Amino acid sequence: MKIKRILLAATCSIFVLSLPAYAEGPPVAPSVPQGADNASIITLQGKVLHAETRLPLKGVYVRQKDALNATYTDAEGHFSLRLLRGFSSQVVFQAEGYENIAMNFTQASEDVTIKLQPLLTYTSQVPPAHSSPTEGPLSSRIFNNQFSLLYQGRYGLFNQGAANIQGITLNEWMIDTDLMPFYPLTFRGRFFRARTPIDVQGFPFQPAFFINHQQAKVGAGWSQHLADGSDFYYGIDFILDSHSPNNRNPQDNQPVAFTGSNLDFEQNRLGAGLNALWAFPLGDRWALMPEVTVYPVVLNFIDRPDQKINYTVAGDLGAKLRFEIVPGAYAVARYSTQLWYGFGGGDFENNHFLQLGVSLDPWTLSERLMKP
Repeated sequence: MKIKRILLAATCSIFVLSLPAYAEGPPVAPSVPQGADNASIITLQGKVLHAETRLPLKGVYVRQKDALNATYTDAEGHFSLRLLRGFSSQVVFQAEGYENIAMNFTQASEDVTIKLQPLLTYTSQVPPAHSSPTEGPLSSRIFNNQFSLLYQGRYGLFNQGAANIQGITLNEWMIDTDLMPFYPLTFRGRFFRARTPIDVQGFPFQPAFFINHQQAKVGAGWSQHLADGSDFYYGIDFILDSHSPNNRNPQDNQPVAFTGSNLDFEQNRLGAGLNALWAFPLGDRWALMPEVTVYPVVLNFIDRPDQKINYTVAGDLGAKLRFEIVPGAYAVARYSTQLWYGFGGGDFENNHFLQLGVSLDPWTLSERLMKP
């Protein structure tokens, strides 16, 4: 009997000791091993620019150091990278032909701006293959392929002898283009057509007649991308400037001498000159392009009985301000002044042009549209 009691007591003790122990209060989480990374996930967003031109760089390799975690910048220089926990917080920015940059990031950021400095003595060891006109170092050009459509207003001044005519003409259009199919060889063209009314004092009908004005400028030369991020162009330019008045007498089809100057007769100016342009950045999206053309030899073929050919000198001075709307599409404002002086007839003409319009780079636009 005594032995049974001892065995029963031992069995109860073992059962009680085997039950789980409960303590008052909330459950306690298991301890975290020392040194584990509990930081929140870091996401970086921003853009990479050329340090000198401030233009966006495409294809820059952005990677987290010591991790298989990387991305590339898009056509606008933008990137987005989510850093992996447990690896280095250092991010490296690499591009062929530029100095590498490594930076530490300990918190998320949506406005990171990185500026890569080009290597002045860099020579690529990789041969180019199937490169387009906008790839590689040429993508940082400011003076590039473009087609522009411009609306212009013109203030004209003409003086010859007793004739002194001046006035403003609106609703004119101009086409301007630059093509670089074999860079640095560049082809340029500019065309406009206008209809200028001429008022004659004392004439019962105003305007007395109109002058149909057409002008074409074509040229070719060389472009050069300079170390400071600007572009320089120089070349030969040819100009054809035609004035055709509608002042013919219906009876004998002869021109009526309304003004007593060369404006009463058909004129065709043909000449050659030297053209130079400098394009440099004003900011991330702004660029200024001043240019000058000098025509030392221009022949003016005048359809009048007493004077057939005049020797003329001319000059064209202007500047274009360009704003990038999206890569490959620009808003353009341009001012220029043309001066003509004819030695044979002593005539002086000065035209001031103010032009507003849009400019498109089809290669950059097509690359943007085809990007998935």
